[in-house]
Amino acid sequence: MSKKNSKSLPSSTENHKSGGFKPSAFVIGIFLLGFLLYANTITHDYVLDDPIITTGNRFVQEGFSGIDDIFTHGYLYGFNGKNDQSYRPLVLANMAIEKQLFGNNPTVHHFFNVLLYALSGVFLFLFLRQIFREESVWLSLGIAVLFIAHPIHTEVVANIKGRDELLAFTFMMLSLYALMRQIHTKQSIWLLVSLVFYFLCVLSKETGLAMFGLVPFTLYFFTKIPLKTTLTHSALFLIVAAIYFFFRMAAMDSMTFDSDMLVINNSLMGAESVSERLATTISILGRYVGLLVFPHPLSFDYSYNQVPLVGWGNWRTLAALALYVGMAVVAFWGLRRKSPVSYGIIWFVVMLLLVANLHPKLMVGATMAERFIFSSTLGFCLVVAWLLHRYLKVGESLASAKTFLVIIGVITALYSIKTITRNSVWKNADTLYASGLITAPNSARAHNHFGSHILKKGEATREPNLRSQYFSQAIPHFDNALKILPQYSEAEYNKGVCLMSLGNIEAARQTYERILTYSPNYVDALNNLGVIYFNEKNYDKALEYWLRILDRQPKNVSALGNVGAIYQNAGDVQKALYYYEKAIEIGPNRNVLNNAVKAYRSIGEEGKAQELERRTVDGRR
Repeated sequence: MSKKNSKSLPSSTENHKSGGFKPSAFVIGIFLLGFLLYANTITHDYVLDDPIITTGNRFVQEGFSGIDDIFTHGYLYGFNGKNDQSYRPLVLANMAIEKQLFGNNPTVHHFFNVLLYALSGVFLFLFLRQIFREESVWLSLGIAVLFIAHPIHTEVVANIKGRDELLAFTFMMLSLYALMRQIHTKQSIWLLVSLVFYFLCVLSKETGLAMFGLVPFTLYFFTKIPLKTTLTHSALFLIVAAIYFFFRMAAMDSMTFDSDMLVINNSLMGAESVSERLATTISILGRYVGLLVFPHPLSFDYSYNQVPLVGWGNWRTLAALALYVGMAVVAFWGLRRKSPVSYGIIWFVVMLLLVANLHPKLMVGATMAERFIFSSTLGFCLVVAWLLHRYLKVGESLASAKTFLVIIGVITALYSIKTITRNSVWKNADTLYASGLITAPNSARAHNHFGSHILKKGEATREPNLRSQYFSQAIPHFDNALKILPQYSEAEYNKGVCLMSLGNIEAARQTYERILTYSPNYVDALNNLGVIYFNEKNYDKALEYWLRILDRQPKNVSALGNVGAIYQNAGDVQKALYYYEKAIEIGPNRNVLNNAVKAYRSIGEEGKAQELERRTVDGRR
């Protein structure tokens, strides 16, 4: 009788740890949750910075044939010709393959983002089961679903450019899973697999380097291996990081930005002192925790001056400082006890360090961004789920497990509602930029983005009245941006374009000249001033501005062609051809080719003219 009762009570390891479910049921459930949460983004368009890795990147547009250039150049080279700042070849290679197989199709890119996110949730769960082998499966499930459903991830998953974060996190989970498998199985092949996945992680995004800091802590907290083994394993990951830097240095001209960072990109650059910069940074770190606890409102932009500079007397700074000091105390206190709470805090901080703007040499190209805490979110979810799991004593009774699942389910449901509704904001440029005016009203960039979007609509239509209407509507948004940041060259330039398109040439001229007073090398302003003077037949003045561009950018095809046109109009055909040929050698546009054809014909070189004419027809270089 007692034997029969013992079988019926929910006290067995199987019932408490898995509730009788097979592992495959959890894997399938996690995958479906991740996929369905973002399924409504699959039909979304290109938005924001998506062209950097898709339609605007010439290496990606070359498909398979561009992959060699992708691995031998920096992340932005195929987009803007700058071989500095970042090296993320795996992301661009992903996009090149998709371009080759499916063409320029945002639906395909979004689909793979969603698929990758769902898979990353599965790999996360598998990793969690490795480190929480002695705990009920409900703990790993709770952490995984909280992470997958958290709305802070919408920027990464719903934005095609978020592929770098998705790849880095996915490979990180695979690397850590393989590492723990090696410890548990004693099979060396798993260590090799782990190192390979770590290399793929850092080739996806530089922030993946931070995983090196997690390796020794993971081994310390969740294994009983000797310290020597932990150090040996960690050293292997350090070697992989060194190999990555070797590849990076070989491919790039500069490891950082090739010019000073602008305040519009990172408000911290406007700090008047180290003290003010650090106080603002601490305040921002507090904001990150606040968004994890209560993810509303979310915004695609936190640039100048949405997050204002503050001092040490600011309440946000003081609260954030107290919070992080408290976290440090808890983490240190839990080290000796190998508390998972301590591990979760360490995970959160380590994954945040490279994007926290804590040191002038480690400043990133944004004041704050939700994507920056994508991986850090796991530390937060781990702490929340563990504390709840421990408080309810899940595993001691079926009732406690049910209570745990109900609470996790409620939180997940609320997160899911926010995630699905937030996804709609990323549908297209109309919805995204309009949202910025609401969620980031003090951001100069948000106003400029919205105005630029209207400006592009004006340039895209041929109906005169509608064009004028768009240009007129855009100007107030650029004015709003300039009220927030008076020396905002991009917004002022866009305003000048609108004025020029409306026929207010003198106002446009004054706008461009004002830009040059604080940004003397702003190429677009120099170019448009050259256009204005060229149209007025003031060729000497036009030549002055276009030559200034060539002093800074000797391979600027547009400027080379424009200088050639000036000399051609002045009757100096040989000098015109000199500039045309330089432009053609770099990468000719149709106007340059047509002008060169006319120039060669004017001096009787019909054969050369016909050769260039064929290029305008078949596009050969």
